[in-house]
Amino acid sequence: MDKTTIPPKSRPEWKKLVNGGIDYKFRNFVLQLKFYQLQKDVKAGKITDSAAVSDLYMLCCKYSLAVHGDMVNIFKEW
Repeated sequence: MDKTTIPPKSRPEWKKLVNGGIDYKFRNFVLQLKFYQLQKDVKAGKITDSAAVSDLYMLCCKYSLAVHGDMVNIFKEW
């Protein structure tokens, strides 16, 4: 598995992450903070789940090497 790629945004796990369906503590602290903020904003209705997925996905793309271990733990394979 290439460490510079992350799972496609079409995977259902992304939506589950921002909706609270998957409770995961990221090893990357910045990603963890962003993740909790997005979950909070989705629950409060400040942002749609699609927008939250896009935001989280873009952050993960930008820092793919730093989040690769977390992606493997959540998505297993892609």
